[in-house]
Amino acid sequence: MVVAVVAAVQALLPTIDKLGFVLKLLIRIKTAIPAIVFYFVLLYAIPGAASAPAQEKNTPAILSAAESMFLAMKTQNYPVLWRLLTTKSRETILADTDDAIRRADGKPVSREALREDFASGGPIASEYWKGFLRRFDPDDALEKSRWEIGAMEKDKAEVLITHRGADRPAVLRMYRETNEWKAGLVETFWGR
Repeated sequence: MVVAVVAAVQALLPTIDKLGFVLKLLIRIKTAIPAIVFYFVLLYAIPGAASAPAQEKNTPAILSAAESMFLAMKTQNYPVLWRLLTTKSRETILADTDDAIRRADGKPVSREALREDFASGGPIASEYWKGFLRRFDPDDALEKSRWEIGAMEKDKAEVLITHRGADRPAVLRMYRETNEWKAGLVETFWGR
């Protein structure tokens, strides 16, 4: 019986990356059963225990950043809203706004002036966000939905926002930038 177990474990050794050396060492010293028990304890208990607290630790910060974005929309606090967006979202919004101004034969605005306008909640930013909010009511997310944390990695996560009566949640993508969680508005809602 022990020989069969040792043979089965040895057949699995090529697939064992992290703890294979420990298992091989224990098998060599003729302690197959303790080796198997030790291996499964390390494989299942430690990785699960190590990753869960890290995820749980980030959950409040992720949910808070997402909620803050919707609250900034609701209160029309555009400078705060701007700071809560990812770099990609901000750059895409700047490019879209610049293109719209040029298409409308408006007075050209430098990218830096446009960036400052959005950062300060200036007149261009105010018009942009008012237009956005005519199509989206942040109360739908804040007051009429259930929130859950979805998939999570070191620097990105998903917030699942399920509106009352909806079959499936909207998935808000969040990204850690400069050690802060930012909302991927463009990454989530713009077409690909």
